[in-house]
Amino acid sequence: MNRRSAEKPPMIVVSGSCVNFEQERPKIIAFLETLEQGARTKGNIECSSVGKKYLGWDFFYIYFDPDFVGVLLDLYPDIQKQEANDLENRFVIWLDKQFGKKKLKYNLKLSDVPHEQARGFKLNPDDYRSDDWMERYR
Repeated sequence: MNRRSAEKPPMIVVSGSCVNFEQERPKIIAFLETLEQGARTKGNIECSSVGKKYLGWDFFYIYFDPDFVGVLLDLYPDIQKQEANDLENRFVIWLDKQFGKKKLKYNLKLSDVPHEQARGFKLNPDDYRSDDWMERYR
C-alpha cells in the first residue's frame, strides 16, 4: 500500500451556519482575505460548505492554519482578552465579534483542533525513579 503524507498541515476547523451560504460565501471570503492581508500571508484559510441544510440553515466550515492564528495573535492582542479556556476558543469568539462589527451574523463555534499524536510515555520514567525509590515502595 502506498501511503502519502498530507500536503497541508492539520488545521483549526471552525463550523458555522447562515441562512444562504451561496450568497454569504463571497462576504466571508472577503473578510477573511482582509485578515490575510493584515497578516501579510496568503493561502492559510479555506471556506467550504458542509452540504447540509436544515430548516433553512446552511452549514459551513472555515479552516485556519495554526501558524496563521499565531500571527493574528501578535497583530490583535485583544484576542487574548476574550473569555474562554483555550486559545482556539478565544480566537473563535473574537472572530464572531469581528463578523458582527461588519454586520455579518453567523453562528460560529470551534469544531476541531489539531493535536499531536502521543504514543506511550512522553517522559522517560527512568529519569523520575531510581532503584532506591522502588525498594522503599515495595
